[in-house]
Amino acid sequence: MEYEAYKQSKQESQKKRRTGLKRALYIVGALLLLGILIAVSLGWNLLSGLNRTPSSTFEDEDAVTYTPTPAAAPTAAPPTPTPAATPEPTPLPLSELYTQTILAPEALERMEQNLADTRFIQILLIGVDRRGSSGNSRADTVMIATIDKKNNRLKLTTLMRDMLVNIPGHGYGKMNTAAAVGGVELLTQTINENFHMNLHEYVLVDFNMFEQIIDELGGITIKMKAEEISAANDCIAGLNKERGEYLWDGFIFAEAGNVKLTGKQALGYARVRHIDSEFSRTTRQFKVLNTVFAVFKQAGVSKQYKLLQGILPLVKTNITNARILECAVGALGMDVNGLLYYRLPAEDLFENGKWERKFVFLCDIPANAQALHGFLFDSQEAADDAKVLTPGASLPPRTPSVYLGEDGNYYYYSTGQAVPPSTPDFETSAEGPTYSYNGIIVTVDEYGNLVDMNGNIVAAAGTWQAQ
Repeated sequence: MEYEAYKQSKQESQKKRRTGLKRALYIVGALLLLGILIAVSLGWNLLSGLNRTPSSTFEDEDAVTYTPTPAAAPTAAPPTPTPAATPEPTPLPLSELYTQTILAPEALERMEQNLADTRFIQILLIGVDRRGSSGNSRADTVMIATIDKKNNRLKLTTLMRDMLVNIPGHGYGKMNTAAAVGGVELLTQTINENFHMNLHEYVLVDFNMFEQIIDELGGITIKMKAEEISAANDCIAGLNKERGEYLWDGFIFAEAGNVKLTGKQALGYARVRHIDSEFSRTTRQFKVLNTVFAVFKQAGVSKQYKLLQGILPLVKTNITNARILECAVGALGMDVNGLLYYRLPAEDLFENGKWERKFVFLCDIPANAQALHGFLFDSQEAADDAKVLTPGASLPPRTPSVYLGEDGNYYYYSTGQAVPPSTPDFETSAEGPTYSYNGIIVTVDEYGNLVDMNGNIVAAAGTWQAQ
């Protein structure tokens, strides 16, 4: 009898424990579901601000204007015969300009297998040279961002705009001419057909968006050379002049080393190329993006969410919300410390050349396509850690002697009088390549500006004339 009572008591105790366990599991499940719903809600709230307006056609100073042939008007009688038009010359095949590799069927099959592998996500990144708030623009920077879940890598590849490629329906031209002729769609098609890709998703950022994104991050710190600081200030001055802003607005006042940059300053730095080459410029652009990655990665979750609130409405994309969440989950799940970088044209697969009297990179297109696939789908190289640098000491802002007025003329700060455009007090100094300009010791920089001994522009090119 006592045993039966004990057995019944034990069964009731086990039943209570099972009931309690179920209740606990229900509570945990409900909390998890609530957390997921909150995360999805917050994510959807972020993504609702994305700009998904149709892409526009870009402009390019090198682009050719294509005029369609008008249709013949209908007539009752047969038209009067006319002499046959002289056929336009067929352009030389690219192989006549630079040796083209013939890829084996096995290599092409391997590329198709790569494109079918769902462990890779490829997104086209386009930096647009649009300096106003709207209007046409140039595809200034073209990159492919890759989420490589096979090799646990985040990769970034620059496609240099001066590569001579076959633009579908338009013949040969610089790669960014495709954007000028047919916008994002033709640019994407050109990349796909030349380099055996299947890109169809893109993110587009223009100058104004880029500046705002960097400012939303609170600025970035880049290690800069003295010549890069000077050249970046030249780019900033040019941008200010186009916008009708104070010529020295946003200038970088710092010694060489780790320099904290605002959005405008980072843009000036990313556009520097005259001191070295286009290749060095693409490396600088990668340094900026890798630093942005480091700043974002270092921020806490709440800070990241706040940053995304400010950044996402600034970009333009055709990627769906569900796809963006898929990309975010894939990238965050890797926990990588830096971006792996590559560039086309690849080394030893191109040479400098001319096409229609314009500078281009003559490339072995099939071999470059194979090199691109090797990096995107196979490379397991370790990326350098993306670091948030500590900025060095800034120099006090220098006081310029003149400023740019709203009417496009320069004025003295001290008197408010206009700087004479063609009859300045301009005398050669006995010291050599320096001059006296209205009492200020200046020299002429590579762009024709008069600059003082600190590198400040005293008179812009075209506003002065030597006597």
